[in-house]
Amino acid sequence: MKLTPFTSADEFAIYCAKSLKEAPKRRRSSFKYFSLNTITLVDGVLYPQSRMVVLREVFENFDFNIYTDSRTEKVVSLESHKEASALFYDPKKMIQIRLEGILEKVEDSQNYFDSLSEPQKRDYRTKMAPGSEADSFHTIHESEGGYFQILRFHTQRFDLVQLHSEGHRRVKGSLDLKGAISSLYWVTP
Repeated sequence: MKLTPFTSADEFAIYCAKSLKEAPKRRRSSFKYFSLNTITLVDGVLYPQSRMVVLREVFENFDFNIYTDSRTEKVVSLESHKEASALFYDPKKMIQIRLEGILEKVEDSQNYFDSLSEPQKRDYRTKMAPGSEADSFHTIHESEGGYFQILRFHTQRFDLVQLHSEGHRRVKGSLDLKGAISSLYWVTP
């Protein structure tokens, strides 16, 4: 479904924020799966690391949660580099959302873990940490406990693009410490 091109920066930002907020509840939303990018030190060199993750919960103005195993590289790298970015794209609506911000651990993750179904918990009970070298593709799971961690992304800046045959649109903005939009302006796409 092609959208009418946006003519208001405010309306464009509101539309994108609302679309993200609805994504975790909609199975077919193109924004439900996205690229999360962090910075990791490998052999003394900083490298960007990208991976696809699932959007689990969205708060006001682009802040969101994802679930992960607490032993993953992205969690370990938070000790030294909290900066991250996220890239969402909807190919039907031709909208791209780029977010930059800070990623942090949610301290009460265990409360969420207890509410998950047993098949969901199984994903966070692997005996070996994600990325560990293994002898085969078979995964061994522990029967109890788990390595569940929620990560919260706090957006500081955003860049929104709408590709359209009547002219592309692009809006940039930033958020204040309370998460309210503090600047919003059109830029050349």
